[in-house]
Amino acid sequence: MYECVALHVSPDLGERIMLSGDRSLLDEVFPETNQAMMDARSGVAWNQQDVHHVIRFPLNGYCKLNSVQVITRLLNAGFKLAASNGGGVEGQQFSEYLFIRKILPG
Repeated sequence: MYECVALHVSPDLGERIMLSGDRSLLDEVFPETNQAMMDARSGVAWNQQDVHHVIRFPLNGYCKLNSVQVITRLLNAGFKLAASNGGGVEGQQFSEYLFIRKILPG
């Protein structure tokens, strides 16, 4: 089994970084976002699916990390880059990355 984190980066107003994945996993790698991810407001788009996952959490709205620092942190936490893609049109480009980490038995 694997743990997965999806990273979405777009150049909106500097750099917009969004993460999707298990809440506890993101809290482990980015502890400075703990309080924001625990926010139970139902109107927050990234918080609507279920209590265990966040979808497109706006990371750099809560801490001052750039995409290279986010990728480095994921790699240092034992994740590997499994896939990436990008696209868009002028002024609306994006890159997406899928990081995976094997769950150790025990």
